[in-house]
Amino acid sequence: MSAALHGKLQDFGIAEVFQLIGQQRKTGILDVTQSKQTLRLAFDEGCVVWARPVKGDDDAELGERLVRSGLITQERLAELRTESGVSARPIAQLAIEAGDLTAQDAAQIEEMVTNETIFVILRWTDGSFDFSAQAVRHNRPPEKLLAAEQILMDGLRMVDEWQTFAGLVPNGDTIFERANPITFYKKGLSGEAKRRLPSVERVYALVDGRLTAQRIIDLSRLGLFDATRALAELHNHQVIVPLSKRQARARRRESDRPRRPVVDQVRWWVAAAFPLAVLTGVVSMVLERAPSAAGEAVFPIVRTPLEDARSVFEKRRVRHAVEAQYLLSGSWPADLTGRDRTGLLGGDALTPEGAAPYYYARRGDGIVLLAPPERSPMASPSRSTGRTPSPSPSPSPGPGPGRR
Repeated sequence: MSAALHGKLQDFGIAEVFQLIGQQRKTGILDVTQSKQTLRLAFDEGCVVWARPVKGDDDAELGERLVRSGLITQERLAELRTESGVSARPIAQLAIEAGDLTAQDAAQIEEMVTNETIFVILRWTDGSFDFSAQAVRHNRPPEKLLAAEQILMDGLRMVDEWQTFAGLVPNGDTIFERANPITFYKKGLSGEAKRRLPSVERVYALVDGRLTAQRIIDLSRLGLFDATRALAELHNHQVIVPLSKRQARARRRESDRPRRPVVDQVRWWVAAAFPLAVLTGVVSMVLERAPSAAGEAVFPIVRTPLEDARSVFEKRRVRHAVEAQYLLSGSWPADLTGRDRTGLLGGDALTPEGAAPYYYARRGDGIVLLAPPERSPMASPSRSTGRTPSPSPSPSPGPGPGRR
C-alpha cells in the first residue's frame, strides 16, 4: 500500500478499505465523503484511535455532543471555545478542569461519537475515500484502541440488525408517549434481551410525550444504534406509541408556551391558601372564646359564631380573588361582576347574583373591600351601576361596583 490511497466506494467498498488498513497496520487519516458530509477516522498501526464528522476544528463535534447530551449548556460551550482558541487546549480538557464534567463523561462521549461515526460509514455504499499516511498524536493506551478487523466484524453485524428494527422508529423527529408500564416489556425476557434491559430502562425513562426520538437518543448517551434499538423494542412491545403529526404539533405548542414566573406562582398559591387559613383561625377563636363570669344582673347575648365566621371568610375570599386576578392579568378588574379567573370562587362572578353590592378601593399594593349598605324596602341595587343609595356617607368607591 502506498503512502496515499483514494478511490470511490462503488469500486472499492469501505469494508475492503478497513481490511487493507488493518492488515497493513497503517497509521494515518481516512476521510470518507458522501454528498457534502465528510467523516474522518484516525488509525494507529491499523487500529482506530477516534472517528468523528469533519466540522471546522477537531473539537466541533465533541462540543456539540456535550451540549446535546445535556452535560453543558450552549452558552458554556461558547465560553469554552473562546478559552480553547486562546490557550490552544482541547474543549474537553478545559471542561474537565473547570468541573463541568468528569473525565469519564468525556471519554464516554468520545467513544460514543467514534462508534456512531463508524456505524454510519459502514452503511454508506457510495461516495469517495482518501487515506493519507501520517503521524497521529493521541494519549489513548494500546488496549483502548479498536482493531480494524474487530470493528468491521461488529459493525457489519450491527448493519444487518439495523434493518430488522429501524422501521419501528420512523425518523429522529418522531415523538413517543408511554402507553403501558415497562413491566409489559420485562415479561419473559432472557438472554441478550435481558442483558440490554438497563439500556431499555434508561430510554423508557426519557419518553415523556414531548422529546423527539433524536433528543432521547442524545440524552441517553447510548449512541444511535443502541438507543434506536431500545426505542424500537419498547414500541414493538406496545409500551410506547408514536404520536401523530397533529398530536406532536400540539405537544410542541404546549412545550413552547411561556410558563408563569415562579414568583407569580408563589403569590397565587398564597392568595388561594390565605383565606382558608384565616377562616380556620377565626372559627377556632370564636369557638374557644369563653363567656364572661355572669352576675345576677347579667343577661347572655345570643351569638351565631358560624355565621360571623362565614361572613368574614366571604369578604376575605372576594378580596383575595380580586388580588389574585391582578397577579394573573397584571391589571385590576373594572368591577366585581366579572368572571373569576382564579378558581377561588368556583368560576362564578366575583359577587354572586342577588346579593348586596360590594365595592373595593386600592390601598398601596393591595385593596380594601368596602362593605355594602343595608338594603331598604324602597331601594335595590342597580344592575347597571351596582350601587345602592345609602343615607349615610360611605367610603369613595374603587374602580367599579359589584355584587356579592
